[in-house]
Amino acid sequence: MNIIISSNYGFDHNWTLMIKNKSFYLGQDVKFCHRVLGMSPSYIVQQIGSAHIQDEKVNRKLARFIVKQLGGTKAIINLQPWELCAE
Repeated sequence: MNIIISSNYGFDHNWTLMIKNKSFYLGQDVKFCHRVLGMSPSYIVQQIGSAHIQDEKVNRKLARFIVKQLGGTKAIINLQPWELCAE
């Protein structure tokens, strides 16, 4: 389980959650944190212990944190790839 980070304009960060060979497009990082998780990005950084999500270990912590907040793997795995998107 991990988060793939992409960018359309060079300054935005779009997240895609990879879990059990399925991908779920989450949208822009800040929008997803606020709209879907109901949390500030700084709070999430506190919870996972680092803002360096390009680091593999931190990236996996972020993915696990998101999955836990959304009800676990079983709650997510049968969703459509766009159902968690914050766009």
